[in-house]
Amino acid sequence: MRPDHSLEDAQEQAALYALGALRGEDAQVFEAHLASGCEICAAEVRTFNAVTAELGRAARPQTPPAAARACVLVQATEASGATVTENAGVRIVRSAGLQWNAGNAPAVEIKTLHVDGERGYSTKLVRMAPGATLIAHRHTDVEESYVIEGDLLVAGELMRAGDYCRAEPGSVHEGVSTIHGCVFIAVQSQRDEWLTA
Repeated sequence: MRPDHSLEDAQEQAALYALGALRGEDAQVFEAHLASGCEICAAEVRTFNAVTAELGRAARPQTPPAAARACVLVQATEASGATVTENAGVRIVRSAGLQWNAGNAPAVEIKTLHVDGERGYSTKLVRMAPGATLIAHRHTDVEESYVIEGDLLVAGELMRAGDYCRAEPGSVHEGVSTIHGCVFIAVQSQRDEWLTA
């Protein structure tokens, strides 16, 4: 701020400063100007500080709408970068924040979304590159799969995005493969028997 500023400039900068609306370099320049001893600006800051202190008392207390709280919580969670959040018995996993890990077959990658140690189950996001084939396995319990994108050949049936497969205990998945690549969700027993490696 110039030393020969007008009263209007002083009032504008002091008001913004008192409200906390001056940021970065603008705030630093104004603070340096105050430190240089400008009495006009210092008096304006004192006046506006008194006004801003009263602003909180001027409005009646209001309960914000529930949607506003939800919006703030979403923004706070996104800003924190949290991959997994838990609140009141609800667990949210942002899979984009998880790393793909090598699966037990070539060109197969996995993101583990949840492991239920008590039931011996896991929920995984599986990504298969074009031409990949899963290792054959026998189901010790029900396995459920849901194709999100691409194609998946299971038991001679070509599945596409939106298709669901349920494999019963004792059934065998053999030759499960993809032509063009795919991503699917699998909910499966951790005790499945892998038949080949």
